[in-house]
Amino acid sequence: MSRTFKFFVVMMMMLAAGPAAAQTRPPADKTAEQLKTELAALQAKLAETKTLADGQAVNVRVELTITDQRGDATPVTKTVSMTVADRYNGRIRTQGDVRTPTGSRTVILNVDAQPSILPREARARVMLTIEYRPAAGAEVESEGSNTPNINESFAVILDDGKPMLVSQSADPVTNRKVKIEAKITLLK
Repeated sequence: MSRTFKFFVVMMMMLAAGPAAAQTRPPADKTAEQLKTELAALQAKLAETKTLADGQAVNVRVELTITDQRGDATPVTKTVSMTVADRYNGRIRTQGDVRTPTGSRTVILNVDAQPSILPREARARVMLTIEYRPAAGAEVESEGSNTPNINESFAVILDDGKPMLVSQSADPVTNRKVKIEAKITLLK
């Protein structure tokens, strides 16, 4: 190698190391106390980020109330409840068969929930998936058709202890309405 080329390589290495070396030294205009304060703030932010990623050590009770109203008949109410750790998934699977005038029908009530407690608030973002296939009503059976199924998936922000109507659907065949109310309780 020529002497000029070696000099060029050494100079490039020094120039490349210069900014990196300058970044490792604290600025001359900051006191040790200011640097300690900044370090403490960075450590607190790192701890909060870790908590957000892992979830808080708090359980969340998720309660769903499903109200199935068919015309003027008395509403049928189903309640599903589960307790889930912050930022983890919960699943409930319920299935059975009922006899109908035309044979049998499988009834299903499935719920998935994933609560994520919002930092410094008594609230949580809850991902919900609900599958509801009830027994058919008399008016549907007489027409020879099946009761429609409900299959929903959405996210909602819920306040601790306050119920909220999160879904209301109408049957496309009959005058049936299904309402779903959700409520969370933070269990500290």
